[in-house]
Amino acid sequence: MDRKKKNRKAAWEPDLEQDETFYFIAGYTSWGVPYGVTWEQAYEEGLMDEKEKLRWEKLNEAYEDEDIPF
Repeated sequence: MDRKKKNRKAAWEPDLEQDETFYFIAGYTSWGVPYGVTWEQAYEEGLMDEKEKLRWEKLNEAYEDEDIPF
């Protein structure tokens, strides 16, 4: 891919706002609470690319392996 095509592609990629709970933050309530698509929903709906899917699966495996005392 030449430089112009890379720059054009980068210009079309939206800036996604994310955090540890939300894959995509669509907005905020009047109280400042975020809402949108959670990481779990994104995984189940197939919204993630392969790199994100692998990272999500590894994180879930790590949590499943932990011993929770309650």
